[in-house]
Amino acid sequence: MTRKIFIWEFVGLIGVLILWTILHNSYQNTRIMSLSLISAVNESIWEHVKIVFFSLFTLYIVEAFFIARYCKNFWYGKMMGLLTVIVTTLILFYVLTSIGLTFATADIIAGIVGFVSAQIISYRILKSEVNHSNYERIYMSLIVILIVPFFVFTFYPIKSDLFKDIITNAYGIFR
Repeated sequence: MTRKIFIWEFVGLIGVLILWTILHNSYQNTRIMSLSLISAVNESIWEHVKIVFFSLFTLYIVEAFFIARYCKNFWYGKMMGLLTVIVTTLILFYVLTSIGLTFATADIIAGIVGFVSAQIISYRILKSEVNHSNYERIYMSLIVILIVPFFVFTFYPIKSDLFKDIITNAYGIFR
């Protein structure tokens, strides 16, 4: 079973990278309002973290149907993967831009490293013998709590550089 989980995590990483690319421009190209919840609505680091998060979250929802029943730590592993991708992407982005990399280069490197880190953490937890399944509902609730700020800040961003579009200097979806 460990091999099946590894294959899902590795192949899933490829799917996540493809979805990440699609989500980058899907709202801008279609103007479908519901897509704004999971797609980038501007060129801020927050919106780029949002598409990293939802690309990985989509994979985890698909995996829930195929491998969750074989993993006693599924939702714990996935929650930790989502936390890892957020933290890794943000920290690495700021480190890379502080040493002179462009926004786009730092964003791509930080996103890829974030995805790989999240998948490694998730995989290690999924194959762990330590049983966290008693708290599954808590982990699922924490994942929902992670989603809420992405939805809220799309429409009501805080006026800080994290949410500022580097091209238009606007915040959130409204110009």
